[in-house]
Amino acid sequence: MEDDCLVPEGQLIIKFSGPNPFRAVQGTAKFLRKVWEVEAKDYWERDFRYNPDEDPRGFFLTSYIKKTLDGFTSVIIETIIQGKQPSDPNKEGWCEIKISGVLKTSFGGSTIFQDTKNPIVRSFYWFYDKYFHRMQRMKYLDYWCRHKLGELKRLYQEALEITPTGEARVL
Repeated sequence: MEDDCLVPEGQLIIKFSGPNPFRAVQGTAKFLRKVWEVEAKDYWERDFRYNPDEDPRGFFLTSYIKKTLDGFTSVIIETIIQGKQPSDPNKEGWCEIKISGVLKTSFGGSTIFQDTKNPIVRSFYWFYDKYFHRMQRMKYLDYWCRHKLGELKRLYQEALEITPTGEARVL
């Protein structure tokens, strides 16, 4: 099972125009690890590009974190940052930050007692999900997705010195 953290939009977008937009890239690893309380091994960058030969210098970053919540469920957060940084950091540049996430639950395993092709095991997982785990997933969605994404948005706003919009929640 997979649920988007930010339904129906799918992602949170922060647009910034001002001095030194590269601050967003510099703080990303620290922000993600702090907000989702994960170690360095749970954070990775799939793509990082920076072109120092042009002015303004283009940059692009795609990064992820994975937070395991229980034996079946984890949250995966993706950030994409793209922008241009002038060679003088006091001059105006721009960046766009896109944040999205999914809550994934996977039942099953490699043994016959965990294999979901086994009808007895499948009925156990169905019962467990219907009567116990579904309510926990809703709590995970509210706290580890929506609430934490709001915290991440505030950290980016503080780093880029953007005045908050006054929204109490992300959604």
